[in-house]
Amino acid sequence: MSYPPPGPPPPYYGPPPPWPPPQRHTYPHHPPPMPMPYPYFVPGAVMMPVPMAPPPDPQNSTYITNYIYHGESSNNASGDLVQIAETAGDFDWVPTTATTAGHLSGRAVLGGHEGWDGSPLWVIRAWHNGDLIPGKLSVRHNAASVMYSGKEIPVQNIEVLCSKPESLRWVPASNGNVPPGAIPGGRTSSGETLYIGRARHQLSITPGKVHPSHNTCYISFGGAEVAHKIYDVLCRIS
Repeated sequence: MSYPPPGPPPPYYGPPPPWPPPQRHTYPHHPPPMPMPYPYFVPGAVMMPVPMAPPPDPQNSTYITNYIYHGESSNNASGDLVQIAETAGDFDWVPTTATTAGHLSGRAVLGGHEGWDGSPLWVIRAWHNGDLIPGKLSVRHNAASVMYSGKEIPVQNIEVLCSKPESLRWVPASNGNVPPGAIPGGRTSSGETLYIGRARHQLSITPGKVHPSHNTCYISFGGAEVAHKIYDVLCRIS
């Protein structure tokens, strides 16, 4: 037996369905939702003007240049402010403390590293007993020291040497001599200039002071002042 193909449904001639359809609620005690008034209001973000910061002034340097605190043997920063005549632009001595110097990362001059953990040692200087002495800062351990009268002297108030890497270089020297362009890092109470040196000692490379009249470079190590006849001197690149 064959069946005819399906066709469209027969037309509907009954009454139209009611409009709108009646509301049906599962729970009679819940009232129907209130209609949303027109026009609709949708809360959104409000754009507020934000004041823009002024552009940086290229002539206002972020460095503090050529000023040092002349403290006593306790390395107290309450002493007189002293200015040292040096060539501006090559480098800057930035006053800080051994515990707060970390913000100078990327600007401080790297002088060497600790032998026991490889942590960096920065070039610094500080006053002690009337001498302005180059020394070292272990920035990882917040510890700075200089050399004086055979001892390693811990210091808190220091100046960190800051410079662009392409402006300075370490040049080999010996027996108290310094190459041309050597950077003066301090002076003795009698007026002799001390230069910035560094030397290898027991796996470490430690920055210290070159004392020309003593024919040597001194570094601090293990609580003592250690003398080296062969060393490097920090110099300007001419």
